[in-house]
Amino acid sequence: MIRLSGISFRYPYAEEGEWALKDIDMEIEDGDFVAVLGANGSGKTTLARLLNALLLPAEGSLSVDGITIDSTTKADTPDLARIRCLVGMVFQNPENQIVGDTVEKDVAFGPENLGLSYEEIEERVDDALRIMDLQSLRKRNPLSLSGGQLQRLAMAGCLALRSRYLVLDESLSMLDTEIKSEVLANLRHLNEQQKLGIILISHDISDCRYAHQIYILNKGRLALHGPASEILERKEELRSLGVRC
Repeated sequence: MIRLSGISFRYPYAEEGEWALKDIDMEIEDGDFVAVLGANGSGKTTLARLLNALLLPAEGSLSVDGITIDSTTKADTPDLARIRCLVGMVFQNPENQIVGDTVEKDVAFGPENLGLSYEEIEERVDDALRIMDLQSLRKRNPLSLSGGQLQRLAMAGCLALRSRYLVLDESLSMLDTEIKSEVLANLRHLNEQQKLGIILISHDISDCRYAHQIYILNKGRLALHGPASEILERKEELRSLGVRC
């Protein structure tokens, strides 16, 4: 489980009393599919980076499968690396996290940095490419891939690390309708078949068609939370909070 308890965060350049996130409580269970929605500036990207321990909370604590960090956690603690392996991250532009000159080398990059054996790396790469349907592209240069293929490649890199949760920070926003549907279908498959926890961050409610729970952020605070079937019925309230219905 991922648990956020009273999480608050403020950037160094912010004015006194200006919080990017304030008093956020969330629980994301193993195998859950959660959507986080909100207008621009609501704190969604800050939340994504806190979930992956790229940022440390100013107040409150983050617990991922029993590993807990808070404002006192040191930057060199091994717990941060452990959380980043457990919680994979796909950014809005997947090209920002592609480092290999072939698809298979890019997927192997993470496991190689864990110091795994060649046999273990090869097994993980094969599994990740198979799950994301990229086997036929393993020798291709990532720069030759389509937007949807790049998104799947970024996800494959997280799977090769054996991440238990996957955070997608506005990762669907630049995709056309057909490719977006393809990526969402892959996410649903991973969630149902691999029990991978999905945290999908978006400003578009149509991205949440497979979500179990929905959280709505507004100006850094949690405005709404509940089962997707209930939240999706509250269209006028969602529009007032800047969510595209």
